[in-house]
Amino acid sequence: HQSIHHSNMLSRFVVASRSSALATAVSNTSATAFSNTATRATTATTRFLSTSRRRFQIPQRENPRLRTHAVSIFHGDYSDDGSDDDDPWGDNENDNNANTNANNANKKKGMDDNEEGLAKLLQDEEAHQMALKAKWQAKPAPHPTVIDERGRSYGRGGRKTAHAQVWIQPGHGEVVVNRLPLIHYFPRETHRNAVLAPLVATRTAGQFDLQIMVQGGGKSGQAGAIRHGLARALNHYHPPLFRPPLKKLGFLTRDARMVERKKTGLKKARKAPQWVRR
Repeated sequence: HQSIHHSNMLSRFVVASRSSALATAVSNTSATAFSNTATRATTATTRFLSTSRRRFQIPQRENPRLRTHAVSIFHGDYSDDGSDDDDPWGDNENDNNANTNANNANKKKGMDDNEEGLAKLLQDEEAHQMALKAKWQAKPAPHPTVIDERGRSYGRGGRKTAHAQVWIQPGHGEVVVNRLPLIHYFPRETHRNAVLAPLVATRTAGQFDLQIMVQGGGKSGQAGAIRHGLARALNHYHPPLFRPPLKKLGFLTRDARMVERKKTGLKKARKAPQWVRR
């Protein structure tokens, strides 16, 4: 039994040794094969890269900033033709001088013309400015005095739909309206005060006789029309003395206010009927 056991142990040891030697040989063979494959792959990659770089390489210009396509440059023949002419370009020096002098003369003439034109423009502008300044500083023309052969001044006035014609002349303060005394034609004191307001403003009450013709409108409108006409008549009689106070109080300005027309659906121009819900 012991001998059988020893023989079995020996056979196992031999099998194990052979297996380990076979595994070592296989591993060495695999490493060598992998190393050879990697070397061949590296060589092929290097060869491909070098070939593709040469194949797709873009030629570079010597000076990228040089725009040779923008200017047409022709190669000329600069060799000597053997002629005895001192001027290789065929130009005469006297002609060049004459051309230069002519160009200078033309330039000088053009400059002189420009200077003359500029001076003329400046003179015209200065004259225009002086005219504007004189116009701005000029005093307005005085209003003329308008008196007829009978020593009367006339003024026409208006207010609303009324129109009045007023004649004034030196007197004792008599006022006649449509051939009636003032107190009879205008019973209301407010209307009489409106008629005599220009005389009060110029401090000439009782110094002029008034002849008035008025028509259209009502009493209030007629009183306003007479006031406007009387102020204009006083302005025509003595503008330097009577115009400033009349102008200051607005008696020389035509009042443009008129009665507003009635509207459809309303009782008057603005008045509306009472609103009812139902």
